[in-house]
Amino acid sequence: MDETTTPRPASSRLTALDGLRGLAAVIVVFHHAMYTNPDFPGTPGGGSAPVGSAMWWISYTPLKFMTAGVESVIVFFVLSGLVVTLPVVRHRGFDWVAYFPRRVVRLMVPVAASVLLAAAWVAAIPQISTQASGTWLSNSSTPNFSWEYIVKAVDLLGGDGQINNPLWSLRWELLFSLALPVFAVVAIAVRKWWIGGLVLACTLTWLGSRAGSGELEYLPAFFVGAVIAVRMDAVRNVADRINARWYRHPLWAALTVGSGLLLIAPWLFGPGIAQLPELGHALKGLVPLAAAGLVVAVLGWKPLRAVFESRPFQFAGTISFSLYLVHVPILIFSTYLFAGEPWFVPLLFGIPLAVAVSVAFTWLLEKRSHGWAKAAGVWASERYRAWFGREETALEAGRPAEEREGSRESAGHR
Repeated sequence: MDETTTPRPASSRLTALDGLRGLAAVIVVFHHAMYTNPDFPGTPGGGSAPVGSAMWWISYTPLKFMTAGVESVIVFFVLSGLVVTLPVVRHRGFDWVAYFPRRVVRLMVPVAASVLLAAAWVAAIPQISTQASGTWLSNSSTPNFSWEYIVKAVDLLGGDGQINNPLWSLRWELLFSLALPVFAVVAIAVRKWWIGGLVLACTLTWLGSRAGSGELEYLPAFFVGAVIAVRMDAVRNVADRINARWYRHPLWAALTVGSGLLLIAPWLFGPGIAQLPELGHALKGLVPLAAAGLVVAVLGWKPLRAVFESRPFQFAGTISFSLYLVHVPILIFSTYLFAGEPWFVPLLFGIPLAVAVSVAFTWLLEKRSHGWAKAAGVWASERYRAWFGREETALEAGRPAEEREGSRESAGHR
């Protein structure tokens, strides 16, 4: 990317990223919906599909993109790294005192509410799995529910999400949010050597996949998003130059399709990838890069950006966080509600119900959590300023009058 950057106001291009987040959330829902079928390839316990069957087509061809749930979570992580880091690099004097409580409230209020809602779904019907032990449904069911599960689920850092499976990813969201100063500083440090930063992130992801380390496998994706944030002006400038060329559409299409295929590359090798574990780990190491390619394509390719700015995708983006938080307990509840029916019947009830609940959750709670988070940040910032002001007054006691005035003026600028 070109080093020449032209500062410009925040672009509406970022609106398209809401649509991309919405698509990722829908894919995660489809992913878990298919997991209720123990024969779905990739499920815990080892699903399988005969070559040429419907399950094979949606698992080992480019159609896999629509059920690539884990890979879509990596897209979430890259998007979070981008949008959370961007204000830090855009605004001088970023208010860190306000940021931490604001971010924690923004994440934890919806999480806690989703846990209580999940507990209600779990308690509604006894979850005694009829599937073999080790399947996703059996592992995600809670036959002996008690209040301890609520406490464990809310504890993102040390608990577990037994009653609400997607909370595993919120642990990494919270850790990244708390470590944002480190991510931002390192991303700024590699601004001119951004290729090296992306190579480092992919290498750490590969090592994490190989060693079974969640920290190494997932946190680098946030860093990739942070690198895009510090390079945002360069990304836009390059996109503008590409869009002025005759080959713009083929180039953007190649980036979009190539990134999408790279995202699901391990699946395209078919079941035989299990016999090549090192190749599988290497391809997983490239997933954050594939997610970054999709993000850049959505930002830069005008026709694709228009798609993600359309109403259906924007609606999905609006409810994406709520949908992500509430859908799994509802799918499991629906599976037990329609026990004995073909595996797809509960989904015809559970998926629309999950969308309806997520709409209500968004408007009744998540939207309000934005206001509560902002208020928490303002309160913390005001308290800090009040404390800092008192300290400054005490220090000024023995200073000359003109020096005290200079100190007050400087404090006002801060």
